[in-house]
Amino acid sequence: MAEETKDKVEYISNVPNEIVFVGCILNNPDNIVEYGQWIRSKYDFSSECTRFFYDSFEVMYQSRTQKFTKENINIFMSEDTDRLKEYKQYGSYKLLEQWILMAKEEDINKSYEVLKKYSLLREYQRNGFNVNKIVNHKKFNTWKAQDIYRLIRSKCDKINTVINENENAIVLNQNVVTLVNSKLEKPDMGLITPYFQWNELFRGLITSSFMCVGMLSNAGKSRFMMKLIAYITLFQKQKCMVMLNEMTEESMQTCMLTTVINNPEFQTLHNIKLVKPEREISLGLYKDDSGDYIYRNKDENGKFIETVDEYKQRLYKESEEYRKVIAIAKWIENEQRGLIYCKDMRGDYSDQSLEFEIKKANLTNGIKYFFYDTLKQDVNVFNGKYGDWSQLKATATKLSELAKNLNAFVYGSIQLTDDAQLIDPDELTSNNVANAKQMKHVLDVMNLFAEIPKKMYGKYQYYSNDDINNDWGEPVAKELDHNKRYYIDTVDKNRYGRKEKLLFSLDLDLNQWFEEGIVFRK
Repeated sequence: MAEETKDKVEYISNVPNEIVFVGCILNNPDNIVEYGQWIRSKYDFSSECTRFFYDSFEVMYQSRTQKFTKENINIFMSEDTDRLKEYKQYGSYKLLEQWILMAKEEDINKSYEVLKKYSLLREYQRNGFNVNKIVNHKKFNTWKAQDIYRLIRSKCDKINTVINENENAIVLNQNVVTLVNSKLEKPDMGLITPYFQWNELFRGLITSSFMCVGMLSNAGKSRFMMKLIAYITLFQKQKCMVMLNEMTEESMQTCMLTTVINNPEFQTLHNIKLVKPEREISLGLYKDDSGDYIYRNKDENGKFIETVDEYKQRLYKESEEYRKVIAIAKWIENEQRGLIYCKDMRGDYSDQSLEFEIKKANLTNGIKYFFYDTLKQDVNVFNGKYGDWSQLKATATKLSELAKNLNAFVYGSIQLTDDAQLIDPDELTSNNVANAKQMKHVLDVMNLFAEIPKKMYGKYQYYSNDDINNDWGEPVAKELDHNKRYYIDTVDKNRYGRKEKLLFSLDLDLNQWFEEGIVFRK
């Protein structure tokens, strides 16, 4: 087929395939997540009609809805006068109904390959290449865009880059002065965390990076992650997405509430001073002004004689603690609206599903910060059995690639081996990561946390962050407080600077985490 311009130059095209591709988008709008990042409609669609509909659906998916019903499409088209005029010019939804019938879901990948192939050929034509020999070749229908590119590679590097978005190699000794001066205007610093040393060592949470934090089972991986999420959304006002395959959404909400109630970073925002354990929130236990728990009224046989609404009203009247928790909960709802997204991945946490959810969230909501709890190897969805342990590294590699391709920050919590508890807390390494120590190679940052047993407190000292950050004099070594619980955070890998052993004090039931400073053996 041919495309005709004002100069009567015929350009190679395959409009029926373009229609099939757009039809596949209509049948399954989520295909935009998979293929949209590679589509360049200016080059890939020779027909103004197919280009119009693809561009419209991409905007609709990103900014309106991911359900392409007749009603939704008509509403979207009618929101703009020029768009509506063009929509009617092409036949409105009656035309799209025909396209839907022409396309099948299994056609999308083949249609995409053909789309790119003809797009590349048109650019060769525009740059003076004679493509007739290629089109008339007996193997033309089996070739992909890259096959055609290799045929005339020496003259086509620039064209291939435009169409396929490959990156050109650069000469490293060029523009070095420009690089230096650009950092004066915009230092290479990521999102600030509530932890001084983390900001110093990792330069905050840098996009295009993948960080993992490892702990033993039930040691607080999810709780530590939740404080970071709360800080990013409530303090930094950045959007983030949480993907879960162990804890429920309700459990994470309870953890979020506990974190915001008890940590001073958030108390300065909502201005409510309160200490409330997560256990009491989960059990619905609240005290009166005398310090006694207020229970729902029962008769002598243990049957409730007070409705839930009556009980809530009495609680609100008699318990200042309950009133404060409700006030903080409402504050979270108002402040986090549109900033935190949660996805339960327990049904399917395959690499393909993870990639789709991350790309979709990035595309439709502009999310740059992703948290995955807990990082596990891909599961074989066909027979329900786990793959080999090397799959965890493959999953980590996929997450690392997504971080770089989407310019996003990805955080994964990982579990340490059971025998890690037999190792001194400052001697953990990636060998203690459950299932796959090799995953360290694809990470940008790896932190391994372990608790210091009380009997070992006398073996350690630390320089506090207050002393380290003070310009007056040398820091003074401090002893560990036997009334506190401590973890050592061993920075096992850090692409952004030096590695240290950091001291954290914590209370898991209050979900309080405080970075005390740099720890060392006496």
